[in-house]
Amino acid sequence: MSWAEITQKLVIGSPDTEQLLADCAAFGLARRGGRVAPESEAAMIPPAPADNRREANAKVGAIFSQVMATEDNEMLRECCLALDRAGLVVPYRQLPDILAAATARSVVRDAVTPALGARGRWLAQRRVGWAWAAGGLDDGEKIDIEEALDLPPAQRKSRLVTARKRDIAGFRAYVAENWTELKRVEDRKLLIAALVEGLASEDEPLLEQALDDRSTNVREEAVVLLRKLPGSALSKRAEQRLRDGLLEETIDLHPEGPYEQEPNREELRDSPVRRTGSARLKADASSVSPDFWIDWLGPKAPRKMRLSPWGTALLQGLAENLAAATDPVPWLTDLASTISSTALLDALDALPAPTLSRVLIKLAGSWDANELDYFCGLLPSPWHPDVTRVVLERFAELADRGWRVGRPPEALLRRGDLRVLHDHWPRIAARWPVHGAEELVLRLRTELHEEIERSETP
Repeated sequence: MSWAEITQKLVIGSPDTEQLLADCAAFGLARRGGRVAPESEAAMIPPAPADNRREANAKVGAIFSQVMATEDNEMLRECCLALDRAGLVVPYRQLPDILAAATARSVVRDAVTPALGARGRWLAQRRVGWAWAAGGLDDGEKIDIEEALDLPPAQRKSRLVTARKRDIAGFRAYVAENWTELKRVEDRKLLIAALVEGLASEDEPLLEQALDDRSTNVREEAVVLLRKLPGSALSKRAEQRLRDGLLEETIDLHPEGPYEQEPNREELRDSPVRRTGSARLKADASSVSPDFWIDWLGPKAPRKMRLSPWGTALLQGLAENLAAATDPVPWLTDLASTISSTALLDALDALPAPTLSRVLIKLAGSWDANELDYFCGLLPSPWHPDVTRVVLERFAELADRGWRVGRPPEALLRRGDLRVLHDHWPRIAARWPVHGAEELVLRLRTELHEEIERSETP
């Protein structure tokens, strides 16, 4: 009996209804049943390896899900770093979600990767889009640079950076040997830019060679890295021009110095974009460490430079290389009073996290709400208790911005030290009465850390 006959009986009727229904069920199942998969030559996917660290419990997983739903990058970073410190890995059920979240938000990948564990790295190998996490921390496979140069632009840069990280000397040797054969400007630029990973004095000859490249973009990339190398020949040439071109007492132009003359080939080579006037001073000031000025002009160098007729240009250049200072804090007051707040914040962005905390403690009292909010975004969480107190005090004394009237600053509740926030909660609630959503964030962070602490002891 066929399916057509069965359905016909179903429509017109049948004396044996039980048999009819049984036939319908059998034929329906047969029509919708699966087929036996054909044999395949494809290799089976290897089983997931065992993790050498414990999986976080289901409660941590539930908190992770809520954090990912907030789309707050710093909270997600905090969660992953807390797991890593506790010797735990992301709950297995959350692995697909966190891989998807970190794929969409590349800024959190450095924190997410250690928390994935061996099983997370195994899972990342199953999908091309998750390949950034597949290598893991133990994967030292060498990358073929020539193959990387043939990748689409979006992948080429990251692959070259990874190649440099995995084989610093080999990468340097490849660039040196093949430099003259590289025809595409973009390839030469990306290869030079990748040297920032593990940048060392051994890279200087290659960067000096790049200063003679026919492309301005390549030369500028080389200059940026040479400025980061302490004691580079480029820095020494800039130091000599500054000594010869400025009067030590007034920091004014020497009438017979190089800045009163047309720039020579060496200066143009050290500063690829042709510069005139104060821009030449700014370029050379950005090529030397701020410590150069202290050694030359003494401890009052910041004030002397601020009072100089060329102070703005010199301090703008100095700000671009502020990260090279042994201690940037003595420069902050004079920089803040001379250059724009945007330029200062950009300069501070390059400082290491411990130094950023000291900077905030020194400058927070002079910043408005927007500047303070921006700077708070630069600080990785969780903040030091002293930083949290300073930010709380400064925000508390500032008037609320129009769009957040009565609501506490998000950065404070999402990134501040938990103990300080709990100790000051009555004050926070009184100062900012509309705090429901922020209080939930604080509770979520607290639950996360408490649950991780309970999980640290099996």
